[in-house]
Amino acid sequence: MNTAVDATGRLLDEISQKAPHAQIVLMGYPHIVADDPCLTAGFDTLNALADELRDKQAAKVAELKNQGVKVAFADPISAFHGHGICDGDEWINRIVAGPNGGGDYHSGDPANPIPCIPLTGICASLESFHPKDRGTTAYSAVMDQTLADIGYTGSQ
Repeated sequence: MNTAVDATGRLLDEISQKAPHAQIVLMGYPHIVADDPCLTAGFDTLNALADELRDKQAAKVAELKNQGVKVAFADPISAFHGHGICDGDEWINRIVAGPNGGGDYHSGDPANPIPCIPLTGICASLESFHPKDRGTTAYSAVMDQTLADIGYTGSQ
């Protein structure tokens, strides 16, 4: 997690150097499962990891802001409360069977972290644990609010 956050910080700094007038917003991750998860295998740990990642990303954004980078952090965790996997109104996909298009995992792909079901060609899709339509709408609302909070109007 620290390696990813540091790499993200370097990327944000590089973007700022190449586009010094750009307003950059780093979007965080929501909780994936309900607060009272219905699944086993430590899925509740994912929410704790989302909180830890959010804290580290927000700290990195604050560090970059102190260095003069025009960056903000958008935190979707509260917007997704009550909409994780196992909640009544899920905005996050569970495991989705794939492949669903050319950019998805296919049987035999060396980069696929989850083995496909032998002899079927069925793999876990990249859509797994990503937002459904309502989730992408919620992400958009979080971004809109963050931009409003920092006074961004698109013409700065």
